[in-house]
Amino acid sequence: LLFILIGGVISFNQVFIAYQDCQAILGNTIYLICLSSFMLYLLVMYFNYFYLTPQFLLRSRYVPYLVILCLIVFLLPTFSVRGEYLVRNFFGLPHRISSYLSPLIWIDNLSASVITAVCFCGVSAIMLFRKWITGNEDVNRLEGEHLKSELNKLKGQIAPAFLSATLRNASALAEKNPEKASSLLMRLGQLLRYQLYDCNRERILLRTEIGFLTGFLELEQVNRTAIRYHIHVEGDINNLFVSPMLFISLVQCLLMERASLDLFFLFDKETLTFTGRTGSEKEWDAGTFSVVQQRLELQYPDKYLLKTGTGMVELTLDFVE
Repeated sequence: LLFILIGGVISFNQVFIAYQDCQAILGNTIYLICLSSFMLYLLVMYFNYFYLTPQFLLRSRYVPYLVILCLIVFLLPTFSVRGEYLVRNFFGLPHRISSYLSPLIWIDNLSASVITAVCFCGVSAIMLFRKWITGNEDVNRLEGEHLKSELNKLKGQIAPAFLSATLRNASALAEKNPEKASSLLMRLGQLLRYQLYDCNRERILLRTEIGFLTGFLELEQVNRTAIRYHIHVEGDINNLFVSPMLFISLVQCLLMERASLDLFFLFDKETLTFTGRTGSEKEWDAGTFSVVQQRLELQYPDKYLLKTGTGMVELTLDFVE
């Protein structure tokens, strides 16, 4: 609307200047001439807005757009001069210009074309700016969806071997001890429900995550009776939120080597330290936990430290904003 108003001011100004020597003779007719000139400008502005800019400028066809635009903005003042010639002949008015083909007329048209071009380019600039904003929004949306997809792929999952072993045990117990088999399947269902639904949240209480680990290790103890585990918690973790299923991948890797496992959760001064020890002599390397590290890079950039050593892994998370 602003640029339409500017176009109206330009066209009205050109008419009043062109007919300033005979405004008294024309009377109110000059306003009809102004309106006709303005409608011509408006028509061309809409042509630029709805056709030229979408078809050429927004499709990166800059040269054809500039050529057509320059041609249009130069022809507009030329049509105005031609219209003045016809109007003066129609009303029998004296001509203010001795020769309509004079070089001075072309220079005057060129200066008027520059003003018109600025107005038209302003409209095109608004469309480019809108497209840039829309493009950025689309890029941000796609980046968010890609990040969410990556996180879903990297989230820790219960190992298929664990599920298979639990189901085999439940099947074996179905006839001998139906109540124990039912309890086993119920606890497995709780773990799967947590994996399918609760872990879709961005953050979850650490004590809930520890409860999930406890349930997992209890079932693993049923599958492998030799397994022994201890979970130690220090510090106030009641209101501490972490990413769901962050520690299960670490725990499952540690259980592959030994049947004993000690897990330590220490929260102190806005820092959570998780340590898993197996008592094994194996030297863990960072590549073993590469998937966990990729996830940490996405969810805790510059706020984590993952260390591995002989029979142990240590993860430190910084919760300072």
